[in-house]
Amino acid sequence: MSNTKSLQTDDGPRKGYGPTSFWLQEPAPVFAHLDLRPGQVFLDAGCGAGEYSLYAARLLGETGRVIAVDNIALSTDALNNLPARPGEAPITAFAGDIIDTLPIDPHSVDAVFLSTVLHIKKVRDRAPEMFREFHRVLRPHAVLAVLECKKVEADFGPPLHSRLSDADVRALVQPHGFSHTSTLDTGHANLICFEAV
Repeated sequence: MSNTKSLQTDDGPRKGYGPTSFWLQEPAPVFAHLDLRPGQVFLDAGCGAGEYSLYAARLLGETGRVIAVDNIALSTDALNNLPARPGEAPITAFAGDIIDTLPIDPHSVDAVFLSTVLHIKKVRDRAPEMFREFHRVLRPHAVLAVLECKKVEADFGPPLHSRLSDADVRALVQPHGFSHTSTLDTGHANLICFEAV
C-alpha cells in the first residue's frame, strides 16, 4: 500500500486534507519537465493532501529533501506521521500560510512547486510578497513551477473567472526576480516554469 493511500479515499482526498489537482494529469511528464535530481530540495507550497510531495520524495532519493507547506494542519500532520520509506527523501511538513515568511533558510531550495493555488484570490492578492519569499529561499537559477487549470470553462476546478492563463501567471511572477523558461501543456492545466534570476 502506498503512502498516498493514507491521505486518500476512493472518492478523493480524505475529509480535512484539502483539495487536490494531482488527478488532473499524469505526474511523470510534470516531474520530468521539472528535471528533479537526487539530493535536491523540493518545496511543495500549498501541498494539500501531499501527493506531489510523495512523488517528489521518490525521485529525490534519501539524499534529497521535501518541504511541504499547507494551511490545513491535518494535511501536514498526516505527512509528518508517515513512516520513512527506504530510498526516498524525508518529508518535513509544516502548517503555515505560503503568503507569509517561510521558516526556510535563504538560497536552500532547488525547486518550488505551486499547484492550483495561485488562482485563489487571497493568494493572488498577496502574490508579490509570496513570490519574493520564494525567490529568497530558492538557490540562484533554481526552478519555480506554477501549475494552474487552463482558462477554459470546465466541470472541475475553479470557476472560469478565477482561472489564470499562461500570460496571467507570467505577469504575476516575472516582476519578482523570475524569468519564464517554459510552459508545459498537461491537458487540463499548464505547468508554467520560471528561473530565479
